[in-house]
Amino acid sequence: MTTNKLLVSIIIPSKDESREHFVLKLMEDISIQEINADVEIHKIRGISPPGKARNIGANKSQGEILVFFDDDIRLGNKYVLANLIQPLLDNKNTGITAGSIRIPEDAKMFEQRYAREIPTSYSPIVDKITDIWVATSACCAIRKDIFLRIGQFNEQILRGEDSEISNRMQKAGYRTVLIPQTFCYHHQPQNIQELIKMNFRNGRGSAFVDINYPQLNIDVNPKGVLYTSKKIGKFSRGSRFLSQLISAVIKCKFLFLLVKLVYIYGYLYEIIKCKIFKKRSNYL
Repeated sequence: MTTNKLLVSIIIPSKDESREHFVLKLMEDISIQEINADVEIHKIRGISPPGKARNIGANKSQGEILVFFDDDIRLGNKYVLANLIQPLLDNKNTGITAGSIRIPEDAKMFEQRYAREIPTSYSPIVDKITDIWVATSACCAIRKDIFLRIGQFNEQILRGEDSEISNRMQKAGYRTVLIPQTFCYHHQPQNIQELIKMNFRNGRGSAFVDINYPQLNIDVNPKGVLYTSKKIGKFSRGSRFLSQLISAVIKCKFLFLLVKLVYIYGYLYEIIKCKIFKKRSNYL
């Protein structure tokens, strides 16, 4: 990587040392990136929720551009960093650039089926800069001055922080965009046990936001990131949920059906625990 006045700060939140084998593979991908800039890397371990970890990394950073990677992604090619960064330099109205999420080429059959049935588990590779409603925090870049101006990631919510900051970015007048031919590989649940664990946790996280910060619960369109995402009422969400269950049964999308049932179980579990039994959330 060549020396240049531009400094790019890469922030990688990671739960603990048990994730180090993922981080090492990601570091290999970063090392071969072709980018005309200096790069610094901040690995933030043991901090929850993810929004807080990303903010800590951002506040430590000296770079003009902040790049956020999840610790378990693999970069799709050697131009990911350059592609994410350049639109931020070219257009001051661009707030967040994101890469597409893809299923690894060696994904197991279970993962492949999961991706086919759950459209939000991946995003298409585009041929031109495309406005989107939610930029995934697994692979995105933001100019640091804009990041600080709009208030950073929300540290109070336990999930959906990428939806919330994307919504806030757009309200501030900045674009959230998907970058052409820029993608990363991100594993999806590889078996039933992982599917249940992840979606139960997601359901609980959604309930936590609804209970404590209902104004921040931004809906993610079930068709994917290219479709309108906004805050919708509980009645609309409930009606859509019911129609999705019926559709899943008719179309024999049994993984999708299981995802929805586990999600609502997690949601109701958190609602009952916190609202009825007045117990504090231990979601983290």
